[in-house]
Amino acid sequence: MALETVAAASAIGAALAIGISTIGPGLGQGNVAGRTVEGIARQPEAQGKLQGTMFIAFAIMEALALYGLVVALILLFANPFQGWNYGATATSSTGTNTAVVETVPSTH
Repeated sequence: MALETVAAASAIGAALAIGISTIGPGLGQGNVAGRTVEGIARQPEAQGKLQGTMFIAFAIMEALALYGLVVALILLFANPFQGWNYGATATSSTGTNTAVVETVPSTH
């Protein structure tokens, strides 16, 4: 049961990681492109300088979105949480079963 829960949470986490990580760069790229066009319209002689700066800004913003993609791919295909048994139990000094907080590698 715990493995299915980890897989489902990983899929939801991957969707959120890629979805949220693209919102900021998308808004930023739209803002930069609009301001660059506005700057070129005001000073056409500065077109080369403005476009070079714009492309550098685009590259940096795309790198931020790619970080979210990397996190999503790790959660989907190389999930570090799927090999751990989170529901391990141990016997306390009173003889009752209690949940262990630490993670223990599974033996399958």
